[in-house]
Amino acid sequence: MSANEPGNAGSAVARLLERTPAQEELAEAAARLAAGAPRQLRASAGAFVFRLGEEWLGLPAALIDEVLELRPVHRLPHRRDAALRGVVNVRGRLTVCVALPALLQTGAPVAARTGTVARRLVVLAAPEGALAFEADEVHGSHRYDAEDVRAVPSTVAHALARFATGVLPWGERRIGLLDAGLLVHALNRQIS
Repeated sequence: MSANEPGNAGSAVARLLERTPAQEELAEAAARLAAGAPRQLRASAGAFVFRLGEEWLGLPAALIDEVLELRPVHRLPHRRDAALRGVVNVRGRLTVCVALPALLQTGAPVAARTGTVARRLVVLAAPEGALAFEADEVHGSHRYDAEDVRAVPSTVAHALARFATGVLPWGERRIGLLDAGLLVHALNRQIS
């Protein structure tokens, strides 16, 4: 039996692939694709999710350069700014390390209280130069639909509310989405 004979399975597949689909089949396939498209298109924004104290926060994912294990922070002489921790060595380059909890007033780090959470150093690719901060916990990148973002409740601490653009439901938690431009500007002003 050759490959072109009607009883061969290869020719049945060839006939199936070469036939022109019926209009109903095309309409049905298009409807299935269209039904799945809104959910794919909805995840239109991305946030880097991390925790400071008890607060889960999010920054635009494009602002994050890298996440590293904690490094020693070297204090700068004659500088006692609450928002400036010092400098940290990131791949051979001295990078300014800021105290984000001091600026946002999120309270003491949970890791300092419990000692069980692996803290991380988060490096921001800010336009004016790299900045780093210590996060109590890092979740990583999270895609979300901009329609899911809610207004910042009036019960949020005043300092944090000043930098928040909205609140995103995330399972049983809430993520405070931060305005990257406003945050970086405030940090640069404080450490100048």
